[in-house]
Amino acid sequence: MDFMKNTLNDMRVRENTLYDFVYNLFFYASLKESEDDIKNGRVYTLEELEEEMEGIYESYNNRKSKA
Repeated sequence: MDFMKNTLNDMRVRENTLYDFVYNLFFYASLKESEDDIKNGRVYTLEELEEEMEGIYESYNNRKSKA
């Protein structure tokens, strides 16, 4: 809850609509989560990401060719 309060207090938006607040809150929460992931080593190297994407691509092509 403190994170939400601090984030809303730190935001400098021109339009203070509910949509703006929700969007910015989601964006800042995603950034915070990303920072935590990096600090705790929950990241992919580019090589690992490439391997994962190739696996997904192959899986997709296999399903597509069976249909």
